[in-house]
Amino acid sequence: MLQPEWKYIYARELRTYFNTPIGYVFAVITLFFNFLLFFTGFGGPVPAFFDRMEPSIQNYMTLLPATFVLLVPAVTMRIWSEEKKSGTFELLASLPLRELDLVVAKFAAAWSYVAMIVLASLPLCLNIAFASTNFDWGSTFTMYAGSLLMAGAYVSTGMVISSLTREQIVAFILIAFVSFFMFITNYLFFFLQDAPDSVKAVLGFFSHGYHFSSFQRGLFYLPDIVYYISFIALMIAINVWILRRER
Repeated sequence: MLQPEWKYIYARELRTYFNTPIGYVFAVITLFFNFLLFFTGFGGPVPAFFDRMEPSIQNYMTLLPATFVLLVPAVTMRIWSEEKKSGTFELLASLPLRELDLVVAKFAAAWSYVAMIVLASLPLCLNIAFASTNFDWGSTFTMYAGSLLMAGAYVSTGMVISSLTREQIVAFILIAFVSFFMFITNYLFFFLQDAPDSVKAVLGFFSHGYHFSSFQRGLFYLPDIVYYISFIALMIAINVWILRRER
């Protein structure tokens, strides 16, 4: 069980994303480009909404894995590295809180911030739903649930990497590299058609996009839910172990 004090750390961390303009800038830029690509396509792999005219945000959800590769490193690079470089990590370590409480509080704050950006697209759903008679809210809920689970997986990974260095730029580069690897593994299947099934199984297991594909289709598959929850729990456990070694 978490100690009640973790909520104060969570509230403090969440405020840091909105105490400076940079938190709003990240959110606005992310939403602007996602909406732009959703409606126009720009000749990319995702068809423009006005070309298909389907009452669905499935194409918008297709953009989220790539969005997290760019957004999450910027959000998570400072979580531990800034604390270590500024000397406030020692202050946190002196608090009567367990490492688990600190990790969960910081994870929940970063995840909440990313979730707010994801859920900020809900007005788009409402507009499409009002303009259509067959908008599928069930599939839409599933897609949002999957996107939030995937965001949690990226955020928890970024936190682990941030705890390994004092330099935010180094943390950003490493998080972006690992996030890109987890993103690109989903597309390696196209180049490994003749590869052994064991190789494909390993790539699929470590691919966030592969496990997100069922959510994109509006389907709840228990193995995919278990994967994301287990992955997040594993990253939190690793983060706790790292902090215990340094505390």
